[in-house]
Amino acid sequence: MTPRLEPIVGRYIHMEVNGRPHRLYYEEAGEGIPLLCLHTAGADARQFRAVLNDPEVLARYRVVAFDMPWHGKSSPPDGWQDEDYQLTTEAYTGMIGDVIGALGLDRPVVMGCSIGGRIVLHLAIDHPERYRALVGLQSAASVEKYYDPQWLNHPEVHGGESCGAIAYGLCSPK
Repeated sequence: MTPRLEPIVGRYIHMEVNGRPHRLYYEEAGEGIPLLCLHTAGADARQFRAVLNDPEVLARYRVVAFDMPWHGKSSPPDGWQDEDYQLTTEAYTGMIGDVIGALGLDRPVVMGCSIGGRIVLHLAIDHPERYRALVGLQSAASVEKYYDPQWLNHPEVHGGESCGAIAYGLCSPK
């Protein structure tokens, strides 16, 4: 096999996110229209590795995928150990705006998956003029529970094993 380099370049940027200093990690590849990718909760920019390596996409788009604070290679802010992590809609949309500004993305296409897909709905409602397009993957304004959480209280159900199985089912590769 002949060695080959992927087109992806990873960098850290020191910037303010919602008025606080942060160290964010992002990856990018390609040239052209900026395409900002928002990962799912608990994931990171690796989720978009295939997009960042797709020659047809990279011929038209500058693909950027960043790790949210507390995720992947991005650091939590100073003093994180003394506070609870809270991600509000306002904080998330503010973070997206801060990343767009810091990286100089002019009216990007924003594509988000799951929680990232949900937040693009808010971007579309609040400031559609700032974006060329907004793409929601697995996005929904609300999600109904797919199970009755009361069954976890049943004396014959081991909550730790059951919750682990639920999480595994949501995150497994198959």
